Amino acid sequence: MRVDKKNLFLSVGICLLPILIGVYYYDVLPEQIAVHFNAKGEPDNFVSKTLGIIDIPIFLAIVQIVISLVVDFDKTPKKGAFIIKAIIPVISVLIQGGLIAYALDNNFNVSQLAIFVIGIVFIILGNYLPKKEFWGKYNFNLFGLEKGVNEQKVIRAYALYMTFGGVAIFVSGFFSSIVALVLIVVFAIFSTVLLFYLVKKYKN
Repeated sequence: MRVDKKNLFLSVGICLLPILIGVYYYDVLPEQIAVHFNAKGEPDNFVSKTLGIIDIPIFLAIVQIVISLVVDFDKTPKKGAFIIKAIIPVISVLIQGGLIAYALDNNFNVSQLAIFVIGIVFIILGNYLPKKEFWGKYNFNLFGLEKGVNEQKVIRAYALYMTFGGVAIFVSGFFSSIVALVLIVVFAIFSTVLLFYLVKKYKN
């Protein structure tokens, strides 16, 4: 396994970048920072500002290390690897930046930002998933059900679902965080069911 160390250090550094933003605003931040919001977009969990500016970036940096190693171990082509490795750093900057923005101004809508980010991630994945040159190969592992399946048709149909689902989630962010949350849960549950259905439908 050859690890792309340059990309690894860069992406982890971007994950940790929001810590510097937190340090910069440290003196004007409240003593307690909201780190979780309920379905209505109201904060329901607070931590000290010291912990609040480091916990999420550090956690996501660890996640990024694991993802990067898995992608490199799987020898994913550069185009596909770039997309996968870019997701967590972007999420870290946007979400942690949003939490700091809310701590400085309670009118900032962190829940809406999170909904938009989730929607955009699914749209991007749905757009690039069918492009085999980005991934090199598809590895199905559905308890043996994947044998004899037209994988390209399955991927194209699943990617279309992800794209439309991402658009629906993104648009719902303009209206209600509760509606968006319901959509995300339904989308997540149906994603698994749909994959098994598509595998059965496109058996050769």
